[in-house]
Amino acid sequence: MIIELFGPPGSGKTTFARALTARLREHGHLAELRLSFRPTERLSVLDPCGAAAGRYENVMIHRLSRPLVEMRTIARHPFANTRDVKTAVHLVRLLPPTNIFASIKNSQYLSRLSHSWYEKSRAAHIVLFDQAFVQAVSSLALRAGVANDTPIADALDYAPKSDLFIRLEAPLELLRARLHYRRRLQRTIEQLFEPDLKTSLASIPMIDRLHNLLLQRGRSVLSASSLDQRSLGESVNMIEKEVIGSLKTHRGAA
Repeated sequence: MIIELFGPPGSGKTTFARALTARLREHGHLAELRLSFRPTERLSVLDPCGAAAGRYENVMIHRLSRPLVEMRTIARHPFANTRDVKTAVHLVRLLPPTNIFASIKNSQYLSRLSHSWYEKSRAAHIVLFDQAFVQAVSSLALRAGVANDTPIADALDYAPKSDLFIRLEAPLELLRARLHYRRRLQRTIEQLFEPDLKTSLASIPMIDRLHNLLLQRGRSVLSASSLDQRSLGESVNMIEKEVIGSLKTHRGAA
């Protein structure tokens, strides 16, 4: 069973994915978390004394080297390589970036994501992606400046389909505050991986469009929030019940 999270930057996707994974494991369910490894998740923030600095550098090294490792893995599986490249190329053609560099970068990312998604789709346990194809389609649509929903809907229809989608929501002012705070913590190299504030906030109406398109297609979409510890705990409780119910249905159908 694959669970996919989506939402605007700063809405708490990774925080919620970690919390839900931990809760499922606590209650005896085998759950695996696939993180996007956003570089600004600075371990040093969690440890002001600096003890986590070395661990943070390791995360950055892993963040930079992971694409190369995953591309090598894809290359060792010719059939998967063809499938994953086809998925990436088709999505980029539907929502073309404005320059060739962005096209190459997005194609590589989507190929790696496709390989990871299909690999995990064969798993018997629960797999959570803190962000996957819905988030990727959102980014592509924003960069392409698409005003018409048709190519976005076509991209959603073509992309691999997760069993359950969870949308993370947060009010505009909280998102703005979180993104400003995140920006202050970034090092120069980190900023290369992150959109600016304007682009990040522009994703809010795009996420609304994607949510509506998913619902129109009969997809199961749950809403959650990670505004503070209380809302996080309440959302995890609610989503856990839905996940277990969906898991039983999923296994019964199999």
